[in-house]
Amino acid sequence: MSGQTACCEKNRSEAPQMSDRDSMVLLLEALAFLNDHPNFSLRRDRRRTSYDLAARIDRYLARRAGPTHPAIPEARDRWASTSFLRIDPDEYLVEPAEFGYWVRGWILIGRTSLGEADPELRARYEAAVAALPDITRQAFIAHRVEGLEYGPIAERLGISAIDVQVRIAEALIAIAKAVEIP
Repeated sequence: MSGQTACCEKNRSEAPQMSDRDSMVLLLEALAFLNDHPNFSLRRDRRRTSYDLAARIDRYLARRAGPTHPAIPEARDRWASTSFLRIDPDEYLVEPAEFGYWVRGWILIGRTSLGEADPELRARYEAAVAALPDITRQAFIAHRVEGLEYGPIAERLGISAIDVQVRIAEALIAIAKAVEIP
């Protein structure tokens, strides 16, 4: 094996592997670019090499796309009304699971969870939490900040688990009203 071939093989093995979906997206983008380029088009250029390349890419993409798994439209329909999850229109990958199928999607992460909250909004939130009755604030913080379940919070505060649940709901309502944009 020549030195150049060994070098290329080594670099290829160290490169991160591209998923099937990413490979298809890359091919689609390359095909669109080459077909839309003002000075060159795979389809207009009838030279054997470029025309054959376009046909080969088309055959590969058609074979890879295949029929859509029924879980994909179901996932799109189920989450169409949410504001935090999106299933891409060109998604086709499905992973079987014990009780159904996983469909790849996107989850919206709010700016506040990354510490990018508007200072005025943050101040209203902190004021709303501070204004909560003491036991309600303690239950809310134990649940939201410490991640405790209702049972341990109830034991800590000497109240029932149902009361903890009610107090957390009251806290959420009060905070939502306080941070509501007029």
